[in-house]
Amino acid sequence: RIGNNRSSVDVSSRSLKAIQLKKRRKQKGREDNEDQKIAPSSLLEDDDQNVDAMRARAAKLRLSILKQQLQLQDMERQIVCCDQKPSDERNHPWWVRTISESSSVLLRIMNKSGQSVGEYAWSRGSTGVRIVSELVQNPSRLAQLIDPATPTLVPHVPAILARLDKLESHVAPILERVLNNRRHLASIEPYLDQVLDRFDDIEPHLAWILDNIDALAPYTGLLLKHIDELLVYAHSDDMDQEDQYTLARQLLPYLGYYVSRLDVIGPHLPLLRPHVPLLLRNNRIGKISPHIDRLFARGYKDLNASANLDILLFWFGWTLQVPGLPRFFFAVPGSPRLVSFLAKNMPKRFAR
Repeated sequence: RIGNNRSSVDVSSRSLKAIQLKKRRKQKGREDNEDQKIAPSSLLEDDDQNVDAMRARAAKLRLSILKQQLQLQDMERQIVCCDQKPSDERNHPWWVRTISESSSVLLRIMNKSGQSVGEYAWSRGSTGVRIVSELVQNPSRLAQLIDPATPTLVPHVPAILARLDKLESHVAPILERVLNNRRHLASIEPYLDQVLDRFDDIEPHLAWILDNIDALAPYTGLLLKHIDELLVYAHSDDMDQEDQYTLARQLLPYLGYYVSRLDVIGPHLPLLRPHVPLLLRNNRIGKISPHIDRLFARGYKDLNASANLDILLFWFGWTLQVPGLPRFFFAVPGSPRLVSFLAKNMPKRFAR
């Protein structure tokens, strides 16, 4: 009897649970139907407000994602730096450290090539023979090798050998403008392994770099430190080939000013890229440049000015034409916060 009673209780409890589950499903279906009836009308009423809110939220998400990406890049560089320069290697002579770093570049490039050691050595050896034969046939180029810093290239030979295939077509302009007793090698040599390691990114722009090597060479280290941010400006699908370096040409007179402040300006560079066509108008670069460190004074903490520079130029671009007004404005304490507030709160519909 006890067993029969227990089985009947189990059956009744199961049936009770099934009935309750059916009731919940019916109630949920009614609620969903009511939501479906109400949702279209509420969306139609608040459509404009929802779109504006979503755009604002999307802008905030883009800023936070960009901050995290830039912080990640910075952290990865620090990790690579610590991996490549252990504490016990810092006490070694400079040529030992240089050979070690140069050999690391050679090994990385060889591994990326996918060739066997024999094939890789043969291809680089044949390229080297062609380069040497061209130098022998042109004694004037051999004379260009004369430079006080030329012997410092010896520890970099492994990295140079790794890039011979890409360097072959650039040997003549490099000898003429970097060596040839121009004294640029002294500025470039400490960073030569890094240059060769990133040569895939640098080579497409090497002709322009060599044309302006007199201005760029003294800042090799700082430019390499921010190469990822600067390369955003090198790839310009929205510009003609002739206009690709228009921004760089306008920045050259202020290069020392910008390079010395790259640690402050660096986080803003990717956000400024879409606004380059606006900056190229009416010599705005020359008028903004003296105040750039005040404009972006808060670094990573506030990216509103760079993200919304088109809004600022739409509403206040005319002020750049008034002599002395930009200098007076940025001399006022709190002007960076005011710029950030205006960039975030000025109407965007007319400007975009």
